[in-house]
Amino acid sequence: MKVMEELIELHEEHIPGLLRLCRQAGWPDYGEQELRTLVQQGNLFGYQNRQEDIISCIGLFMYDSLASIGLVIVDNKYKRQGLGRRMVNACISQVDKDTSIMLCATKEGLPLYEKSGFQTACSIRKYSCQSFKPITKKHDFELTPFTEMDFRELVAADQAAFGGDRSTLLHDLISQSKESVIARNKEGKLIGYGLSAQTPDNLKFGPIIAPSPDFAAVLINRLAEGKQGPMRIDVPGDSALLHDSLEAMGFHLDDEPPLMLYQNKTLPPRNGQLFALISQGLG
Repeated sequence: MKVMEELIELHEEHIPGLLRLCRQAGWPDYGEQELRTLVQQGNLFGYQNRQEDIISCIGLFMYDSLASIGLVIVDNKYKRQGLGRRMVNACISQVDKDTSIMLCATKEGLPLYEKSGFQTACSIRKYSCQSFKPITKKHDFELTPFTEMDFRELVAADQAAFGGDRSTLLHDLISQSKESVIARNKEGKLIGYGLSAQTPDNLKFGPIIAPSPDFAAVLINRLAEGKQGPMRIDVPGDSALLHDSLEAMGFHLDDEPPLMLYQNKTLPPRNGQLFALISQGLG
């Protein structure tokens, strides 16, 4: 199978090709809306064959001093030709040396990432739920729907938890979300938030920012209660204390892929309040 030598930038007109790759890879979370967000918010690249069909893709997402690589797919017919390695190296070359680069590795991609200089830092816990069970936890904060007046405080809370500025991305995610919930304490200070989004295959939760695992569980319960159908949430591996609450709500641990960092770099300072990711690619 012949491949065009030049790595090209991918834009909205390439979404049908990206959708085909995601379906082939068995990644049902990515529909047209999700891919449009990735194209608009990140830098996506890929290779074409001689017929100009998209046969590989990769995404690079920048958040100040932190970068994330995701959506790494190579068409089954074009594997073992070095496309994945070339795409990963191209993304690395675009990132400043002082910027940390992270990615969530699949089992298939792990050897490639290790050869490219990535080391395992922690893990991501992938949970799914087929039948949600509401829980009751006492709390003394107020949960309200998001309004534009909340945005500045939400971004500040998110940056302290995530370690990078993703305000532009969050604005898009909130506008596309099924539900966006804000938590404020008795003094009226924003102390957490949570989003849910409907993907083609499930209701997905994230980000979840909260001062404690019990607090995060209350936010997840609020977003999930009364909803029908499959649900999913991706939780940082160091948030193990949330596990019991997720099990009580009917979630099951499906997988725990490694979160990797390039060349022994560390993540930017985080306050320990990130309890769910947007996605494995976006962080």
